[in-house]
Amino acid sequence: MKSLLPIFLIVFLAGQLVDTTLPEALAVALSIYTFLTFIASIGETIALLECISFIASLEVLLVPAVTYWIFPASMPIESFIYFSYALPAYLAFYAGINWFINRQSERPHVSYIQAVTTYLQGKQSSSTVLLIIGLLGFIVKVFIPAAPNIVGALPAYCLFVSVFYACYSRSTYRFIRISIAASVLLAYTVWTGMFGDLFFWIMLVTIFIAAGRPDTLTIRLKTIVTIFAFTFLLLIQSIKGEYRYNTWGHQQTERNSNAQLMGELLADRLSNPEKLLNVDHAFLSFVRFNQGIMIGSAMAKVPMHEAYANGDVMLSLIYPFVPRLLWSNKPQTGGYENIRRFTTLPQYENTSINLSPLGEGYVNFGYGGVFFALFYGLLLSGIFQYILHLAKNIPSIILWLPMLYINCLTMETDLLSTWGSLVNNAIFVMLLVWSLKRIGIQL
Repeated sequence: MKSLLPIFLIVFLAGQLVDTTLPEALAVALSIYTFLTFIASIGETIALLECISFIASLEVLLVPAVTYWIFPASMPIESFIYFSYALPAYLAFYAGINWFINRQSERPHVSYIQAVTTYLQGKQSSSTVLLIIGLLGFIVKVFIPAAPNIVGALPAYCLFVSVFYACYSRSTYRFIRISIAASVLLAYTVWTGMFGDLFFWIMLVTIFIAAGRPDTLTIRLKTIVTIFAFTFLLLIQSIKGEYRYNTWGHQQTERNSNAQLMGELLADRLSNPEKLLNVDHAFLSFVRFNQGIMIGSAMAKVPMHEAYANGDVMLSLIYPFVPRLLWSNKPQTGGYENIRRFTTLPQYENTSINLSPLGEGYVNFGYGGVFFALFYGLLLSGIFQYILHLAKNIPSIILWLPMLYINCLTMETDLLSTWGSLVNNAIFVMLLVWSLKRIGIQL
């Protein structure tokens, strides 16, 4: 954290141009610090937790701070009140998620990559099996949207895990398998108009492929890749609204794909970069990640108009272990009830907004939510460290980390979604490994 002080001083002095406050300057400085930490860790480690830390700072600190500078009327509460909770909550979360990172002295991450490469030699068929399971999962997911996750969404993730198996086993046909996975992901994006999986899987693949290659990843290369990633994100945000407007109806079932329209929109943005690289579009894309609106709205309503939930959020840790078949009224993920109960924000069927785990901490415990944020960070970090522990005996288990954490990368969710995803994905992986082992296929 030594490099945080000069970053803070630079941000604070530059921020005088927009009359920044100390909390706002600290929020921006922390975001820059976590971003630089994330970039530095790429190649040196499996930078999954560093990625989560940066995205959280972006959504909870940086975007709200800049919004207070540019368009403060759009924020539901005053800057000082918001950051009086958001700053300590994020710092607690950051401490929790880095707790085990700072204590993991057993093995450098490059050794896990080397171990899995050795382990998978002679097991090239594993990639083929996972590829087939993944393709079948996508077929179910697309044509039977109401199917349970265990036969649709979860098997579909195996398609991307098969890419890791193909790469690290040095499969002869790995480039064909990569092409198949990329084509399916692109087709699914066009089909649904949902761009999150596309961006996050590209990011996860980049983090894992880079892990263990610090000598080949220069600062210049990382800078180029980072600029490309932000440009790609801007491109997605630029076409997303228009594409959905023309392909989505009022209900979730009223969605159509239009590959021609997607192509036309991409061609239009690339041939007319002024539509992409302008201040108005950049700001609108930027505020799309403003989790401060949800947290601030909750702080404005709770406890003045709605009592604290007094720990209801902790029940989310139990829900994933109870099958929906045995509990028909089991709470749904997606945050609809939290937004309705704890904020005054509108919620529509075709859009999804969420309170975030840090927001849930506040509506349950008030400023005691800071300790909940610490707990949430420890939870994510502890599971990651446990997977590394298991990898001593089962090296290939680290290749399942992207699947386990795919729904934990952003704060635009709730505890039930993130924890439920972790538990359900882990149970699926255990069942899959056990089932395939019974028929002689070792993953």
